Amino acid sequence: MKKLLPFLFAAFPLLLGFVIHQRSLPVLPSDSNTWFSGSGLCVLCHDTHPTAMRDSEGNDVSPVSQWRSTMLANASKDPFWLAKVKHEGLVNPSHQEGLENTCTRCHAPMGMMNAFMNESGNYTLDQLSDDVIGKDGISCTVCHQVSNFNFPEFSGVFEINLDKEIYGPYPDPLVQQMFANTGYTPVYNDQINNSRLCGSCHTLFTHSVFEDGEYTGEVFVEQAMYHEWENSRYPSDNIGCQTCHMPRIEEPVVISSRPGFLGPREPYGLHTLTGGNAFMLQLLKDNHEELGIHSGQEFLQKTIERTYELLTNETIDLSIDNLDIVNDTLYVEVSLKNKAGHKFPTGFPSRRAYLECLVELDGNSVFHSGYRDAAALTVFDIHSFEPHHEVISDPEQVQIYEFVMGNTEGEVTTVLERAHIPLKDNRILPQGFHHDHPNYDTVQVVGNAVYDLDYHSVEGIDRITYAVKLPGIGSEVSVSVKLHFETVPESWLQQMFAFTDVDEDIDRFRQMYEAADNTPVLIASETQSIIITSLKESRHSQYIVYPNPSDGNIYVDGIDVDTYYTIHTLDGRLVRRDVLTRDVNMLRTQLSPGEYLFVIQDKQRPFSTKLIVRPATP
Repeated sequence: MKKLLPFLFAAFPLLLGFVIHQRSLPVLPSDSNTWFSGSGLCVLCHDTHPTAMRDSEGNDVSPVSQWRSTMLANASKDPFWLAKVKHEGLVNPSHQEGLENTCTRCHAPMGMMNAFMNESGNYTLDQLSDDVIGKDGISCTVCHQVSNFNFPEFSGVFEINLDKEIYGPYPDPLVQQMFANTGYTPVYNDQINNSRLCGSCHTLFTHSVFEDGEYTGEVFVEQAMYHEWENSRYPSDNIGCQTCHMPRIEEPVVISSRPGFLGPREPYGLHTLTGGNAFMLQLLKDNHEELGIHSGQEFLQKTIERTYELLTNETIDLSIDNLDIVNDTLYVEVSLKNKAGHKFPTGFPSRRAYLECLVELDGNSVFHSGYRDAAALTVFDIHSFEPHHEVISDPEQVQIYEFVMGNTEGEVTTVLERAHIPLKDNRILPQGFHHDHPNYDTVQVVGNAVYDLDYHSVEGIDRITYAVKLPGIGSEVSVSVKLHFETVPESWLQQMFAFTDVDEDIDRFRQMYEAADNTPVLIASETQSIIITSLKESRHSQYIVYPNPSDGNIYVDGIDVDTYYTIHTLDGRLVRRDVLTRDVNMLRTQLSPGEYLFVIQDKQRPFSTKLIVRPATP
């Protein structure tokens, strides 16, 4: 006994802190239905413990502690999701029950799948509201019981094994302890590390409808995160979903507190499941009690911090590659490189990223594209949307990376069931993306970006040029470029908010949304300055374009190798794209009288100049 006293005194503070911490957390549900159990049942053995579920530094790495504050854990309580499902049902009332059954398949799978496997008919939001297990979100006994992905189906179509087996990544699991306490049998199966498991819900195909609510018979690709990953370099580099969203620690971890003699396992996958939805996590934290969140404020804050870290460190690199002045125009060349294993942004269609470019001359603003209340960012218009730009010369133009859905009439829509065709998809491509990949039709580029040669780089890079006319002589020009990310822009919600006084879930979400901090996440930024020595500096002296003004027929000297050129109106609309050859230096542009921007697609350093076309002389 005397030999044990020093150990007991040393362990007592840790044990006391563990007991106090557990008492301060909301209680997780431990109920069970026919096939699933609440996460509280798993807490029996897999929660933090003085001798288990800790890394080499003593940090809590238990699955439940990290999972409970994620969007997966709170998928069925997400107020935006609840409001959006209600919105879809109000637009198409005859489909309401089927829509709710489909949407709960991924957001409340332990309720929906239990009803499906028991042949109980459609599972609705009314049933979810009284279902403790359904409201436990995407929990342990869902992912660890998936036995088949039903390839090539997606959209939440997966099989749950009928033997109540719990699949894990470690061979030779200890069976008796788990079976005696839970009724589940642990079985080794490495498919828990397969990206296809995540793809079951993170690739979603919908059946589109006409405006009258009748089905078109066509399938619409609403989300294709898994296919985006497939069409990248990451599968060949052995980098899967779990690599980034459930990072491994290469050290031994005792994965269960029972039995006490259990040895450690490695590597261990952290159940942080970090994504990009920082806005919604903060909204959950701000409305923790009203939404019945079982996370605990402390854990939600840690998940929010991890989300910001992922967004700012692991998604996009931004750089200002060149500042140059020719005549009275400043050219700002910007590059964005995608570091994620899928498009950025990806996932639900409301997500978007946009560039802000501020140019100041001697401290005074002379150009500002992408400011917060710009019309392109705040106005929802069923008849138009902001196109993809290669060159921006007007501050009202904004480079927005987004997915825009169109209905059967070709109008912009945010009603998911009415989405019939993609109108725009210029989200930044992952490294290794190819247009001849077998699944390109699922992850295709749509809109002006199709013609942007820089955008199609297999390096996952998009380049854009800002052409800013300077108003006069100054001594210094400062340029600041920022990339912002939004999960749920207010403009995307306008169609849903039209039903605010009709449905209480839509009304509740609107109140929460308007009370929340809607500041976009700053992903990356860079600032550079250039000292003006003369507004007559020559840019790319090897290229000479003349005459200028002209009647539309021009000569281009200095072409060493065949290269592409583009001509844009000053508001950014592409009017011509073709090849410049070193053998022929005369171009018959056939342009109408006016002012244009002429761009040579030099990969090292694009050349731009303003073209002035005069009426032909009689």
